[in-house]
Amino acid sequence: MDGRLSFSGLWADRREPRVQVLTLICVFTVLRLIEAAVMGLGTDESYTVAVSRDLHLSYFDHPPIHYWIVHFLSPVLGYGRASRLPFILLFAGSTWLTFRLTERLFSARAGLWAAIALSLTGFFSVAAGDWVLPEGPLIVFLLAAANALADGGFADAGAAPTPLRTWAWAGLWIGLAALSKYQAALFCVGIGLYLISDKTRRRDLLTPGPWLAAALTLLILTPVFVWNAQHHFASFAFQGGRGVPNKLHPTGPLEALGGQMALLLPWLFVPAVIAGWRAARAGPAQSRTWFCLMLAAPAIVVFSLEPLVGPKSLPHWSMPGWLFLFPLIGAWLAAASEAGKAWPRRWAIVSAAILIVVGGFALDEAATGWLGPAFPKAFKKGDPTAEAIEWKGLREALASQGLIRPGEFIVAVKWNEAGKIDEALKGAEQVYVFSNDPREFAFRGDPAALVGHDALIIGRPDAVKGHLAEVAGYFQSTTAAQPIAIGRGGRDEFDLAVVRAHDLLRPYPRNGL
Repeated sequence: MDGRLSFSGLWADRREPRVQVLTLICVFTVLRLIEAAVMGLGTDESYTVAVSRDLHLSYFDHPPIHYWIVHFLSPVLGYGRASRLPFILLFAGSTWLTFRLTERLFSARAGLWAAIALSLTGFFSVAAGDWVLPEGPLIVFLLAAANALADGGFADAGAAPTPLRTWAWAGLWIGLAALSKYQAALFCVGIGLYLISDKTRRRDLLTPGPWLAAALTLLILTPVFVWNAQHHFASFAFQGGRGVPNKLHPTGPLEALGGQMALLLPWLFVPAVIAGWRAARAGPAQSRTWFCLMLAAPAIVVFSLEPLVGPKSLPHWSMPGWLFLFPLIGAWLAAASEAGKAWPRRWAIVSAAILIVVGGFALDEAATGWLGPAFPKAFKKGDPTAEAIEWKGLREALASQGLIRPGEFIVAVKWNEAGKIDEALKGAEQVYVFSNDPREFAFRGDPAALVGHDALIIGRPDAVKGHLAEVAGYFQSTTAAQPIAIGRGGRDEFDLAVVRAHDLLRPYPRNGL
């Protein structure tokens, strides 16, 4: 050797994992852009987009950040599929932050494997990585907070930022995560568990840093507190009431874990469980793996055990916990790969192939619906892509029947149908929900201002039939119109019932909110 340092050699030695991660991010971002362009908005997405038309300090279902994103970018992106673009970009950032966190804790090669594993999961790569959901901003801000803490707690000597700076950044990111979704509280529990259980970190609780972070988090959450105070703490009551114990369900935890495995996909769930178990056995003595485990454990444990004595938890509620096992998966896969074992590479190739093939069929089915008629036995319990059907042609069909008239409003009898109606009508008419579960639609406009106006009641026939007697009592009279067919791929999928309601007699109650 001549002692000279080659620039290309330096890049290959120190930057190759980073280049590979950036390539990975670009490839999967392109795939998500294709999905966003082809697949219609899901039920939760269309609901989010619909209520985002109204700018509030916070909202009934969740804190406001993902609603704000849609609202403030609507002049550029509109209220439709293009609303997914910022969420796709957020997940590109999440993938990079996963790499960055794992690199800080273990190695760049481990970070690459962690980023690969994250990109091969069903929930993170598709739902959180593409759709208009609160998980997009929640995940990126939680990862930013974990990176801030890791940079301060595991940096090389002399390279770590000051403790106050570390905790200030952590508080900022945690506050933004909490402004995305309430599950951020369990991340704070994880930090507390880590500090208490690691004897080298307990003294941090006696310093100003953690308390500064807590103060910043609460300050950033001010819009949520103000909105709830103005609306009888409706959001806190709604979310808190979803976990109230009712009766014993012995199989509840197994069902919850089964749902979580389905979202992660089995080939990611098993490595995550193994990596978490290894970290638990090593204990606090291995501070880096213990840090990840403590951040992961609260959400996984709470939402896996809650169904034992309460209602079923939704599988995606625990995903912010599973997120922090990916650095452990990355370290495990990197160690096996560096030991000369071929299975990590084969695992990644097979996993990617399955994800792309299955995802391609799902995307094609969501766009065209051809699989259901071709293989009816496979869809006995319904087509899982049906909620992505856009109610296109609704406005044109209403206009052809002369049903759209100035001064009228639209009534849905279910909140999840209201979002679809709003999307189809492109916000041209105000949509309200007349039911005992209106969600955010309960806070739209002044109910008294609608008195004396006519309305169109629109929805699936069963839903309209089941609510019509109660809703009709608020109007002078009602008249049924012709049903409207909704379909995809040139094929009718279902009908919508339409009822003209004349002269609203009194405001519909907001369900006590």
